[in-house]
Amino acid sequence: MMQTAPRAFCHPYPLGNAMFQADLFQSIFRDASDLFVIVRPDRTVQTANPAFRRTIFGAQDGIDFMDLVPMKARDRVLGELVRAAGGEEVLVEVPHTDPDGRAHIVEYRFFPVEGGMVAGVGRPRGGRLTDKEALDRVRAELKSQTRMLDEIQLELTQVPFIDPVTGVWNRIQVFERLTSEWSRCERFSSSLALLLVDVPGLDDLRSNQGAAAADTILKNVARRLKATVRDHDILGRSTGDQFIIVAVHADFEGAMSLSRRLQGSVAVDPIAIEQGEVPITLHIGGATSRSEGVEILEDLFRVAEDALQDARATEHLMKVATEAGV
Repeated sequence: MMQTAPRAFCHPYPLGNAMFQADLFQSIFRDASDLFVIVRPDRTVQTANPAFRRTIFGAQDGIDFMDLVPMKARDRVLGELVRAAGGEEVLVEVPHTDPDGRAHIVEYRFFPVEGGMVAGVGRPRGGRLTDKEALDRVRAELKSQTRMLDEIQLELTQVPFIDPVTGVWNRIQVFERLTSEWSRCERFSSSLALLLVDVPGLDDLRSNQGAAAADTILKNVARRLKATVRDHDILGRSTGDQFIIVAVHADFEGAMSLSRRLQGSVAVDPIAIEQGEVPITLHIGGATSRSEGVEILEDLFRVAEDALQDARATEHLMKVATEAGV
């Protein structure tokens, strides 16, 4: 006789997470005086050489490159990164702050590299431009202007799918992709898992510290979640302070393992905001396509939401509905 599995597994203690630290190009450019940086598609710094870290205040792996750029220049610089990611080599001046708090300009040449990333080679700008440098810059600017329509089209096709605060997929895009994955599961009798991830305590933080503080928390939580899920999994912001994750080809054990890793990756270090550091835990509720009571896509959400409510109502931080003995 088959033994019935428990309704849910509970893990009150988060596990540690080994953060991936890429060392691409560092061995080559460790001693270079020029600045080298690799920027991921989500704009975070994958790796940078020592010269970049010495020259740019706040530079470190995992930071949003836009956080190193003054607010007034971010739209312009982001546009150049979009062009570079699209296959163009661009020349752009980026204002930064050095470790002593002084403003300075770094002239970068950005170009695309494998995996949708962008590489940048920079040199602090000092003194006047030579005639050749000035001409090269004019040519680059003219080339940029001719690409304006392509840039607008790219932004129109990408921005509607991205949550503006966290940089992950928005609810509409997640649901669209989940529907496709659900159909694939039905065709091939495979399994997927849906995880609903709550970040508790942000309402109080908004009341006491303001919306910007809560947005900082959400942004950093999104980065840690994205660093933990697999490349083919789907991560998005559902509503308010909740994220949604679709783990493709994941059964009950896979969902539990992912939940533990997500909990650990977020709780490993407090998140710094202007007012201090905030320790973060998560409430996670999940279900798989084979969980008890799941027959159609709507059931998947209902069972996952029930598990999340259980996690909220107890001292435990994580519940995933068990598979129904299949």
